[in-house]
Amino acid sequence: MLFDQQLKARQTRREVLMSLYSALIFGVTGLGLLLLWQYGFTRIYSHISDFPLWYLPLSVFFFLVLHDCYYYWLHKWMHSSSWMRPFHMEHHKSVNTSVFTSFSFHPLESFLQAVIVPILLMIIPMHPIALVATLLIMTFSAIINHGGVEIYPMKKGWKGLHRFIIGATHHDIHHRNSKKNFGLYFTFWDRIMKTEK
Repeated sequence: MLFDQQLKARQTRREVLMSLYSALIFGVTGLGLLLLWQYGFTRIYSHISDFPLWYLPLSVFFFLVLHDCYYYWLHKWMHSSSWMRPFHMEHHKSVNTSVFTSFSFHPLESFLQAVIVPILLMIIPMHPIALVATLLIMTFSAIINHGGVEIYPMKKGWKGLHRFIIGATHHDIHHRNSKKNFGLYFTFWDRIMKTEK
């Protein structure tokens, strides 16, 4: 565990409630994405043979890199904007994070996080298999980052992983020092912008 304190029932109730709002907003965005796909406004392709097979994992990587870029700047803005900061602080009420913190956002922040998915799918060609893989990575990444337990090995041979991939330790530092560690999946924006601790 990254912290010693027991989570309070009040925190868990608040996080579950806010996560339900987020789930509703993410679900509505998903329905909107489905309509955009049906009317041909996305680059989602149905036939796996439309692109080479090697493109399937590459499209997931492209999506995650672009999503990480969007999120870094959105997240940094939410901390520096006097207008947006009060909304984002709903998430930061949880200093000791848990899996329930993963999606515990104010509805406005949930919308800002969800809207990028259909936008990216209007730019990046993706097969539904790649899209499902991406959504699973997004979900597990959020849970890993907020779970309060570092699952990535800290052994010498694995140290390089921590330089590039964000885990619970990296994000836990952000919840304790909100001026550092704004990334979502990768650490390179934090390193480039000198916001990594």
